Amino acid sequence: MSGLAHLRVLELGGGITAALAAKLLADLGAACVKVEPPGGDPARQWGPFRAGRADPEASGTFLFLNANKRSLVLDLAGAADRSRLEGLVAEADLLVHDLPPMAMAAQGIAFDRFERLNPRLVMLSLTPFGQDGPHKDYAGNDLTLMHGGGWGTLSPGKSAPRELPPLRPFGHHALAQAALHGTVAALAACFAARETGRGEHVDVSIHDVVATLTSRNFANYTYMGKVDRRDDPTAYEPYGFYRCKDGHLFMICAEQSQWERLVELMGSPAWAADPRFLTRDLRGGHVGELKTRISAWSKGWTVSDLFHACQKARVGAAPVYTFAQIEREPHLLERGAFARIAHPVAGELKLPGAPYRLKHPWWSLRTPAPRLGEAAGPAKGEPARLFPPRPSPLPHAPGAPTAAAKAGAPAGGPPLAGVRVLDLSWVWAGPHATTMLAFLGAEVIKVESSKRLDLTRRSTPYPTGMTPGINRTGYFNIINQAKLSIGVDLSRPEGIALVRQLAARCDVLISNFGTGVAERLGVGAEEMLKVNPSLTIAMISAFGQTGPYRNYMGYGPLISPLAGLSVQTAYREDGEPRDVGMPYGDPNGGVHAALAIAAALCARQANGTGGQVIDLSMWECMLGLTYEGWMNHVLGNPPYPPMGNRDPFHAPHNVYACRGDDQWVALAVSEERHWPALCRAIGQPALAGDPRFADRAARKANEDALDALLAAWCRDRDRWAVTEALQAQGVAAYPCLSTKDLAESPQLAARGVLTRWPHPEVGVQTLLGAPWRLTRRPNGIGCAAPLLGQHTDDVLGRILGLDAARRAELRAQGIVE
Repeated sequence: MSGLAHLRVLELGGGITAALAAKLLADLGAACVKVEPPGGDPARQWGPFRAGRADPEASGTFLFLNANKRSLVLDLAGAADRSRLEGLVAEADLLVHDLPPMAMAAQGIAFDRFERLNPRLVMLSLTPFGQDGPHKDYAGNDLTLMHGGGWGTLSPGKSAPRELPPLRPFGHHALAQAALHGTVAALAACFAARETGRGEHVDVSIHDVVATLTSRNFANYTYMGKVDRRDDPTAYEPYGFYRCKDGHLFMICAEQSQWERLVELMGSPAWAADPRFLTRDLRGGHVGELKTRISAWSKGWTVSDLFHACQKARVGAAPVYTFAQIEREPHLLERGAFARIAHPVAGELKLPGAPYRLKHPWWSLRTPAPRLGEAAGPAKGEPARLFPPRPSPLPHAPGAPTAAAKAGAPAGGPPLAGVRVLDLSWVWAGPHATTMLAFLGAEVIKVESSKRLDLTRRSTPYPTGMTPGINRTGYFNIINQAKLSIGVDLSRPEGIALVRQLAARCDVLISNFGTGVAERLGVGAEEMLKVNPSLTIAMISAFGQTGPYRNYMGYGPLISPLAGLSVQTAYREDGEPRDVGMPYGDPNGGVHAALAIAAALCARQANGTGGQVIDLSMWECMLGLTYEGWMNHVLGNPPYPPMGNRDPFHAPHNVYACRGDDQWVALAVSEERHWPALCRAIGQPALAGDPRFADRAARKANEDALDALLAAWCRDRDRWAVTEALQAQGVAAYPCLSTKDLAESPQLAARGVLTRWPHPEVGVQTLLGAPWRLTRRPNGIGCAAPLLGQHTDDVLGRILGLDAARRAELRAQGIVE
């Protein structure tokens, strides 16, 4: 037995969110039963299909999301099938669903009742707006939640044309991020349920998840009143896409030294010595001219040559790849980034593989996506046999008490109470992972030094009217809440010795050093496992710890171009590749790391497998979220054309201008019953019978006319009036919200997402907290982000047992601060 083989997962709903959450667990070994309605999961109808030939057993979306599962058809409108469902609930460890509250009630999905059948059950609810708040019954889909959560207003970012609407990144990233973040919380709840025998209802709002990803942009508003938008100029240059002979390259110089190396690579042209370009801040005032000059130089290169030349010079760069290019990428091939599986209808498929390389290789594709109803359900009155027999219990790793027992964690505390995490990461990817663990109750000890300040401690925003300082930046303070900070000089052997001593008393170690740095410091995986064989170690990097690009540098913004997301995220008007409005590779890599860590903790608890090492490539993490474009490619179809906010399958599906300056509303019809409802909402019920719009295929064929009609209806109306009119008919619609709107959102306030913890230097500031609600355990994040070294004495004394005299000696020697 390995990985999550002890875990029994029951999936309900249809589409993407619950299916992806269950897939993440099934790929790590969990047994998963997928309950489908009599007509099957709607994703079976969406495609993409090979050569456009629709077949519910061969939809690319369904094939990707549902490997490693069994399919059971139940009609939950009937008492008999509800009884069969209850039999499965009694056997399951985790129930995952994406049914909104009203649908839950209609189908009898209620945690209070299920908990009586199975007191250890964890239920993960993934819904548009959660189980409470004024908008809990609003309809939502990826388009409306992406824009309603504030991400859309930032996208495509960096001097985008203001006359064009906010742009959704191609795919379903709002739904995917909800699945990822929800699965982290669900695994933590399963960990606690095994310890305590007490289950949990994890309530995840997709809207909340998207809002929390705005992070630094949100702090820009609450700290200094700045509302970030997609047409804001870049703060520095180079940043963005540069045309080459045969495509585009994305370049970024976040540090002055990188700019100086780029100038040298360009041959040190005379113009680069202009005083206007000497510093990053000065360059930010002359972005247009610099863009023109650098572009003139980049056009003399091929994408591949310039990519490798930049990386050799230690300048951040990434090709804007198509999926055909991704499939041939030597680095991905060497790392085994793809997995093959044979499907009885679709044939042999090449799918994105594991998002991380594991020392204990739990991830695998064992079975293809199931045919509808492939698993024979138990007859009425018979016990459920769809799940494998339960293994003999092994409650703790051999030879060691659980983390919870070590810390004396209370049974009623948060799910990861007693788990201790040593955090050597910085910037956003690693800190995002450890923040998720801290929000779930883990004790996170962040190791820092004023000699190598976290980049986020050196970045804006600072509170208006306050002198900048390393403890005062909103960027650091929003992504490091609920952590402890110790100041340790890792350039000193004595500092490394302290880290090793701490690692011996921790459950998790996480870092995002450049490849090879941890080993040179003496805190590499093999060395640290000698110190603590049961330690879970996560190493985050852009390209991974192996492969020909392992030493290449990477930033979050480089990952979307590499993974095929930027080439598909484009306006129909010009087709140019676009940024997605945030350094998406960072939080996506971070949440994947948190998920792998939570899975490793569960595996150690259940089967004694400690010492897991997670080699996480942010590039490979993103490949699994660009599955629509990838599946379209591997099924032999031409690439999707640039489509802006449109969808390959559904119409209408767009963003429309409303009354006021830069005011927009997103609306979409993804179920046939919603089309006549929309027609009623706009006061044109007869439009439902118009043959141009009679069904989904007809609406897609006449989408220009449909968009023109809806644009005219929205143009002179208030965005909230449009939203309310459509939602009254059950149609998904929501305004495109700014960070100011989020800070003032009654929905986020009701959900407890807005946090206001007192901070020693900046006072009380509004930030964003956990994107989930627990119903049987405490919610809330506990405290503000730490000052640098705020907890050094506490950690060295309480955990390492160093007395005051020894701590003072270390401080006097400059080893700690």
